[in-house]
Amino acid sequence: MSAIDALEHRDAGAALRRLATPNALALMTDQLLGIVDTIAIGALGTAALAGITGAVGVFMVFGIGLFAFTSGIRIVGAQAIGAGQSERFGAIVRAATVVPLVIAAVTALASLAGARPLLHAILPAGAPLDASAHYLMLRCACLLPMVCSGMLVVAFATAGDAKPTLRLLLVINAVHVPLVFVLALGALTHHPFGMTGAGVSSLLAETVGLAYIVREAVKRPGLGIFSSRAIDRGLVRLTASVSWPEFVFLVLQMAPDPVIVALLAPSGTQPVAAFRALSLVSDITWSLPGALGEASEIVLGQRIGAGDYAGAKAFQHAATRIAVLLCLGVGALVACLAWPLAAICTLSPALATLAAAPLAVHVGVTLPLKGYAMTVLAPIRGAGDTRFVMVMGIVTTAVALAGIIAGVRELHLGLWSVPFGWIAGWLARSAVTTARLNSGDWQRRRLAAS
Repeated sequence: MSAIDALEHRDAGAALRRLATPNALALMTDQLLGIVDTIAIGALGTAALAGITGAVGVFMVFGIGLFAFTSGIRIVGAQAIGAGQSERFGAIVRAATVVPLVIAAVTALASLAGARPLLHAILPAGAPLDASAHYLMLRCACLLPMVCSGMLVVAFATAGDAKPTLRLLLVINAVHVPLVFVLALGALTHHPFGMTGAGVSSLLAETVGLAYIVREAVKRPGLGIFSSRAIDRGLVRLTASVSWPEFVFLVLQMAPDPVIVALLAPSGTQPVAAFRALSLVSDITWSLPGALGEASEIVLGQRIGAGDYAGAKAFQHAATRIAVLLCLGVGALVACLAWPLAAICTLSPALATLAAAPLAVHVGVTLPLKGYAMTVLAPIRGAGDTRFVMVMGIVTTAVALAGIIAGVRELHLGLWSVPFGWIAGWLARSAVTTARLNSGDWQRRRLAAS
């Protein structure tokens, strides 16, 4: 296996463009699946849109949570490259895939029995319970190909090539976008299968995407991913140990969505359906701070692996400035376009009017906060301090959820409770993360890839 070169870090803008741009576009493209499903199901009415809101909220807890295990590759793999131990990279990728694949399989099996009672507990009266449960089961089955393809594209990005991430999502959407209208709405066939059809379309598209990205990995023998079938148990433990706290963090970050659905359910299907528009647009905008944070983490992990802490500090400062300015601009743009974006997602002017103002405030304020928090967190994550990431998940979710519950039940703010709670949560997270960064603890940590 040939050596994998470390990334150039002295020009933060160039490094972020190289890594974050394809990743941000990929994350936005990934959200296209949710947009298309929402538009297709929205054509079936407000009750169906409320049903998919609850199902997607539950699915995202596991779907986003499992993405945490890519930290094993980004942290351990990046440090191995920075330390000149790139020959172990393939073994790290194989080992990091084991635990999330097992969790995905267990989740898919558990959904067969648990989807209906869980959705029954959170959906408003009038939402199609059985169809929503079938959709959730099929999306949980998608977790198996999603885990495998997700680990491979993160491996490519950690080695310096983020382009396959976008190409994977383009392949998935090329299958899903036309197929969902055929299966869900009966286009051409006149036999619509509703939410179940949308779930089948997602599963088929994710399977085709996995086949594509495996082929791409085979064409890159230098990464060593398929050079052996051996699984290093020590690396399984190491990659899992740095990923578990991140898993808890992401699960906690996504857990409020089904809780919000349950809180809004007594008000009927309209507020729940409007929340789908707010959450979907917010998730799309996450692609920017999320991609910038992950790109920064990869570069900083390599600098930490090389023992270049001065270079890491300089890069982090520059990356944070870029992230805040970009997120501030995009947040302002989305706030101005809140009503048309909500209308596109719901196909309902009434629902768009209900969602637009809370959406504008939510994205306009939280997006620059997210840009700051994610890049400030990057050196801490890159050093392997994922326990702190878990603590941040607990703090952020606790503050946000407390604010949302108080907003709904005590202040009777309805959908306005969502931006109220999340602004408070991200302010708390930014403050605590800044204090942790300034403590310098991340400079005293280094993981061994061996």
